[in-house]
Amino acid sequence: MTTHLIEYDDVAYLGFNIGYLEKLPEYIEAFKIKLDLVPEAEYGKYMEPVMDQTVAAARKGSPFWSARAKQIRALHEDTKKTLTDMITVLDSNPFDSRIAQLTQDTLRHGAEFKRQQEECEGIIECAMQTIPRFMDFMNVRTYEYAERKGLLVKGQSSKVPQTLSSAITDESSLASARSSLEWHRRAYNTTILSAGNIGAYCSRLSGLLNATVREIQALKANQPARGMAVSCQSAASSAREAQRLIHHTFDNILRFSI
Repeated sequence: MTTHLIEYDDVAYLGFNIGYLEKLPEYIEAFKIKLDLVPEAEYGKYMEPVMDQTVAAARKGSPFWSARAKQIRALHEDTKKTLTDMITVLDSNPFDSRIAQLTQDTLRHGAEFKRQQEECEGIIECAMQTIPRFMDFMNVRTYEYAERKGLLVKGQSSKVPQTLSSAITDESSLASARSSLEWHRRAYNTTILSAGNIGAYCSRLSGLLNATVREIQALKANQPARGMAVSCQSAASSAREAQRLIHHTFDNILRFSI
């Protein structure tokens, strides 16, 4: 993880969790049905005004990570080819006529990875604005249900907050509701972790690609041969590290993500 920044599960889970945001109204209704809070005649009609703002935020954030697996794979393929050509040129003739186009392509790839990083930051922000709010809603409704049914644990301190679901005893509907709450908590954790890892990976690649360009632009045609060789290898070092990350991700993650 420390060597390659992301794992297969990060890519797989992130796609799932974007779908989670899109389906938040369905999850809210499903939870309410578990606690008999939705008349059968109203099944399929999302109605929970207190959560409307949260649902709106989730819908606004769900288009983040618009690049699906095939598009991400294409970006890696293009970047991999550019880096291979770039390193070949640097190893032979850094003033080859192809260097200008390769430099432009490298900048373009770096900008795209930067955009992907920003999308990951948007996913994290959206998740933090919506999923904890939904979990609070679930806790409150669970407690209210237990209170109505006389299922609160006796002897609890009056200072126990009414959102603490551990203060209630189990009953079939409650057990299902609490299991659902735990599932949504895991969804929240994996969203933050996956988006954070992929964002860090994209940021690292963007930085390496931009560093490669800066080092190439610093090359001077009038350098002594030995100095030129050292400068070329320095310029290629960032490209090689980016290439290593991309090869690992492509071979071990993206090839299985489609």
